[in-house]
Amino acid sequence: MKCEPCLLKSKRAPESSSPEICNKMSRELSAKMLVILLRLFGGSMMLALFAVIMPDSWLRIAVAEVEPDTPVSVLVEYLARGWSAFYFILGGLIWLFSTDLPRYAIAGKWVGFCYVVISGGAMAITGWYAFSYTEWEKPWFLWVVLFNLTCGFTLGFMIFLLYCKLLPDWQAEHSE
Repeated sequence: MKCEPCLLKSKRAPESSSPEICNKMSRELSAKMLVILLRLFGGSMMLALFAVIMPDSWLRIAVAEVEPDTPVSVLVEYLARGWSAFYFILGGLIWLFSTDLPRYAIAGKWVGFCYVVISGGAMAITGWYAFSYTEWEKPWFLWVVLFNLTCGFTLGFMIFLLYCKLLPDWQAEHSE
């Protein structure tokens, strides 16, 4: 069976195409997709820097919108700015993973796995609460959190699968 995209890239005659050429192209496409996903994921997380440096008045407005009766004291400010700084740092590391896929493969695969497990578990618990308690008034922010967890799970799952596909080839290249 011939793989049309591979034949276009190959300098071989169509009769002599091999599955290895198709596999190599598939690996190259997988690596490009992984770089795009890592940069999308990491870059969006790095936007959390704005929450670290935003004025206190903006934080008060945001907290009042989400939880109207919550006072913005030291704990709320620490959690908001601390978690935002954590996300910025993690996003920078994920972006760094995209610069040299084989070198950071183990760490990148671990991050993908952690996002699958943690976001998947939190998504299941949050979704169960949202759909099983019908008398509970669900604020709009719950749906934002559920969407965020779903995105984290989905991107983490795709990143984990791509690393699982590419890692054996990189390990084989370095063992030769």
